[in-house]
Amino acid sequence: MHELIRRSLAPTMRAWATAAEREFTNIPMPTDAPQAHSAGVDADRILIVGSGPAVGRGVMSHDLALPGALARAVSARTGRGVDVDVVARSRMTAVTALAELDDLRLTRFDAIVVTLGVNESVTLASERVWRLELSRLLRQLVQRSSGSTRVFVAGIQPIRSIPIFDSSLGDLADGHARRLNLATAAICADVPHANFVPLDGAPLPGADRYRSPGVYSHWAGLLAASMVPALETERFASAQEVAPLVLKDAATREAMRQNAVDRLGIVDTAPEERYDRIADLARIMFGTRSAAVTVIDLDRQWHKARISLDPDEVARSTSFCTVTIQGPEPMVVADALLDDRFRESPLVVGEPHIRFYAGFPIESPSGERIGALCVFDPEPRRDGAVDLVLLRELALMVQRELRHPPGHV
Repeated sequence: MHELIRRSLAPTMRAWATAAEREFTNIPMPTDAPQAHSAGVDADRILIVGSGPAVGRGVMSHDLALPGALARAVSARTGRGVDVDVVARSRMTAVTALAELDDLRLTRFDAIVVTLGVNESVTLASERVWRLELSRLLRQLVQRSSGSTRVFVAGIQPIRSIPIFDSSLGDLADGHARRLNLATAAICADVPHANFVPLDGAPLPGADRYRSPGVYSHWAGLLAASMVPALETERFASAQEVAPLVLKDAATREAMRQNAVDRLGIVDTAPEERYDRIADLARIMFGTRSAAVTVIDLDRQWHKARISLDPDEVARSTSFCTVTIQGPEPMVVADALLDDRFRESPLVVGEPHIRFYAGFPIESPSGERIGALCVFDPEPRRDGAVDLVLLRELALMVQRELRHPPGHV
């Protein structure tokens, strides 16, 4: 009986949803880069993908929306940094979500948050299709991510809590959302590494706005409470592993990395003040003679920005930064003459006579490590004397600039 009623009402609900969505044009939404972060080292990496809460309607930046709120909520519980990337489309559904992730390297994320279902609820989409497509999506996310990645599916919020859907037809959508949430919980129970997180009890945003930062903070708190224990468990398990999981062979990983460099189109472009400014800021803040924004390209290290460094490239075989990009964490060399990897390097025994080096890997928008933000000096330093949080913040500044084409002002 329910299916017959759904089929008969679905055309009306689709027309209602289309008409209601016209009101979205006047509602503010984030226009900045689709990412947010909280300061700290040993950062957790989180991807938010979906519609509804992921889109951020009602606020002007992702820092005020769910990404920023989630970064702060997780960081407050772990004491670590957090990087959040977002792939959000207002009309995304369980059917279309996977296609939006084709260019993303999902293995770099510790957690993936899925926020779908509002569109399916307001159009009374088939529960059978929802079950099939959401299950397929979650299994693909688990398969394409690392063995330690956890997937968290946010429950569909009460539909009538969305102002444009707060009407009598919204009651029908609310009832359908509850059925889809029950189905989602059952799916998550059946998919390894998947978790269902209900999004209930959000505060009302106030009569003068669509949605407030407080609503996103509330949702972030619910997600973080579920995510952090899982993240901590996976970190502990990973620390006990004798051999880490190798997802692709070295040649394949390097080909993917070089492809990301090529897609950026940054190599051999003219100097740009925005990159020079970051490199000079790094040099000043770390009190070094030199600093650079580097790109590892084929067999060379090319410098998009360089301060007190003459050549615009060096051989990759002698590069400090090519070692830095082998992992996601910063690399610090307190005294290169005491490090077996670098003591005989031409960059150490000759110009620029590097003794101290600190670098943080820079990622392309697709997540490949394509270079580094680094500072270096002919004077050695003691171990532990580097502010790794600051180094990461500067590297993230470079990453934000990479989302714009060469020559962007």
